[in-house]
Amino acid sequence: MYFSNREAEIIFLLLRHQAGLTREDLSKNLNVSRRTVYRELSSLESTLARVQIQLIKQQNHYRLVGEPSALKKLQQQISTVERPEYFDVHRRQSAETCRLLLHDQVITMKQLADEFGVSVPTISQDLTAIETILTDYRLQLLRKKAQGVQVTGKESNLRRVLSGVLNSEINEYEFFEYLAQHSPVVPETESSSRYFIQLLDPSLLTISYQAIQKYQRQSPSQFSDSQLQQLIIVLTISAMRIAAHQTLNELKHIDKNELFKYQQVAIDIFNQFPASIRDHVNLLELEFLALQIQGMSFALAKNVLLDNYDLALAYQIRELVQKVSTDFKWDFRQDDQLFTDLMAHLAAALKRSHTQLPELNNPVLQRIKTEYAQLYKIVARVLTVVFPQAEFIDSEIAYIVIHFASSYEKRVKRSSLSALVVCANGIGTAKILETRLRKNIPELTKIHVSRVADLNHLDPNQYDIVLSTIVLPGFPLNYKMISPLLLKSEIKEITEYLQNYYGKVETKPTAPRPKLTEQAQNFKAAYEVMKTANDILERITVQKIDNQQQDLLATLNQITASLAGVILTEPQRIADKLLSRMQQAPVGIPDSPLALIHTTDSSIKRPFFSIYDLSETLTITAMDDQKIGLSRVLLMLGPAKMAFTENSLMGKISGSIIESDLNLAIYKTGSQQIVYQLISSLFLDEIKYLNQQSIEKGDQE
Repeated sequence: MYFSNREAEIIFLLLRHQAGLTREDLSKNLNVSRRTVYRELSSLESTLARVQIQLIKQQNHYRLVGEPSALKKLQQQISTVERPEYFDVHRRQSAETCRLLLHDQVITMKQLADEFGVSVPTISQDLTAIETILTDYRLQLLRKKAQGVQVTGKESNLRRVLSGVLNSEINEYEFFEYLAQHSPVVPETESSSRYFIQLLDPSLLTISYQAIQKYQRQSPSQFSDSQLQQLIIVLTISAMRIAAHQTLNELKHIDKNELFKYQQVAIDIFNQFPASIRDHVNLLELEFLALQIQGMSFALAKNVLLDNYDLALAYQIRELVQKVSTDFKWDFRQDDQLFTDLMAHLAAALKRSHTQLPELNNPVLQRIKTEYAQLYKIVARVLTVVFPQAEFIDSEIAYIVIHFASSYEKRVKRSSLSALVVCANGIGTAKILETRLRKNIPELTKIHVSRVADLNHLDPNQYDIVLSTIVLPGFPLNYKMISPLLLKSEIKEITEYLQNYYGKVETKPTAPRPKLTEQAQNFKAAYEVMKTANDILERITVQKIDNQQQDLLATLNQITASLAGVILTEPQRIADKLLSRMQQAPVGIPDSPLALIHTTDSSIKRPFFSIYDLSETLTITAMDDQKIGLSRVLLMLGPAKMAFTENSLMGKISGSIIESDLNLAIYKTGSQQIVYQLISSLFLDEIKYLNQQSIEKGDQE
C-alpha cells in the first residue's frame, strides 16, 4: 500500500499520539491549512480501510483503530516509506499516471506537487508528457480551471493503461519475491518497485495470484514471467475497480464464439474472490479478463491436418518471412524454428491486438530498435502489408523483431563452462541471448536460461557464472547484470571474468563412441522414419478428375471414393468433413488455382497426400478472402491419431507449399515425377533432422 508523504506524516503523528489529535494539532504539526488537513484525512480514511485500519473521530480527536498486528505492520511500513522525490523523471511520470487513474476525483496540481516533492510547473510539464500516452489509448486529461485535473474515458482503456504502466515499472523478481513471502513491505533496493507494487490492494493481489496459479496448474500453456505478472496485475486492477464500483459498460467488438471457452476460465477465477466483488462481475468483466487470458494462452495447433490449424496464418507468416528476407537481404526462409516461433507469437499477438497494454521505459525494446534499426524498420513495414487489419504497437513489433534477430544471430559453438542465465522477457529474448552467448563466449558449454519464477527450484552453486537481465534483490550469489542483446562491453567483461577465475579453458574430449545397443536403437528409429516417409511417397500421384457439371461436394465425393479400401473406409463421411473444413476456414492459396484441402478422421488408415487436376474449375474462397478458380486440389489426409514422425513429415509438405516461389510453381503445374522429387528432398532433410534429435535425446539420457 502506498501513502503519499503527507499521508505518511499524518499516520506517523497519529501512531505517536494514541489518544488522538485534533485537526488544529495536525495543521500546526504539518504547517498546512485546516482545509488541507480535512481533505487529506478524507482521502486517508478510505486508504487505511484497505489495510483493515479505521480512522475514527471522537470528541474532535482523530485516532487510528485496528488489530495490534495491523497497526504494527503499518508502523513498519511508514518507517521505511519510499519517497517519490527520489524518482527519475520517467518513473515520476509513471507514478503520477497511476495516481490520476486510481482516483476518479479531480486532483489539484498542488496536491500532485506536494506528493511527489516537485514544483507545480514541473507537474504541468509532466502532465503534458502523460497526456500523449493517454491520448493514444483514447483517454482524456481534463484540466479544469481553478479545480485541477482528471482523467476520463472508457473504463476498459483506463484499466489497460493503468495495468500497462504498473507492469512496466514493477521488477519481476521483486514482484514474485513479494508474492512468495506474502510480505506487507517490499524490500528497498536501488531500483525498487515498492511504490508501484503497493498501489495494488494486498489482499486482492494475493487472491489474484492464487487464482492465476490454480489456472496455470490446470492449463497446458506456460506463461513467461512477464506474462504471468501482467495477468496478475490486470486481474488485481479489475478487482480493485469493481470494488470501487467502477465496472465495465462497453467493450470493443470481439468474436464471442472464440472467446467462449476463456469466459469459463474467467468465471472460475472470479469465483475465488469474495462476494463483495464476485456479485458485481458482469458479462463484460468476464469478456475483458477472457481477452487477456486468450492473448497469453493461445494454443497453436502444430499439425496442418487438425481442424484448428490456422492455414491462413501460416500463409501470411511465410509471406512475412519472404518479404523480410528480400528487403533485409538475408535468407530467413530456411529457419524452420523461426517459422514455428512466429506462428506461436503472432497467433497470440493477433488475438490480443486490441487488448495490448502499453509498455513504458523498457530498455530491451529500446535496444532492439537501436541495435537492429534496419531490421526493425523492415519488419514494421512488412507487418502492415501482410496484416493490414491488425494494429501492432511499438513493443509488439520489437518482440517480433527479436525472433528475426535470434535467427540472424544463430550460431552454436562448443565450450566447457556453465552459465545460469535469468531472463524474464519470454522465449524470444531468451533465445537471442543464448545464441549470442554461444557465439561470442565459446568457453560456455552449458547455458541454462531460467524464468524468475523457477529460481527457487535451481541450485545456482552448480553454475560457474550467473548472468541476469534484471535486478535480483537478495539473490544469494554474485551475479552479473547483462542486456538481453549482450553488448560488446558485456562480452569483454564476461570473457575477462572467466579467464581471471578459470584460466584458459580446455576443449572437451571427443564423446565416446555409442554402445552397440544405442547404435541399434538409433538405427531402428531411423528405419521407422524412413519407412513412414517411403509409405507417403509411394502413394503420391498427380491425376485428372472429370468433374463436369459437379459441385464441390460431388467432386470431393468422387476423389474420396477412389481412395476407399487402402486409405480410408468411409468416403462419404470424409468428403463431408473436407467440405465442412473448407466452410470453416478458407483453404485456397491466394493468386493461384490451388487449395490445400485436408482433414483427419478415425476412418483414415494412414497419412496420405496427392494432387488432383479438375476438368472444370470451381469457385472457392482463398485465405485472403478473395475468390479464386480452383483447378488443382492438394489433398492431405491423416488418421485421427498420428505419430510424431507422421505429423512432422506431413507438416513438411504443407509448409513447403508457400515456402518459396519455386515450390509454389511446382505444386501449381508440376508433374508427378517433379512433385515426387520435391517431397523426397523435403523428407530427406526432415529425416536427417529427426534422426539427429533422436541421437541428441539419447545422449542427454
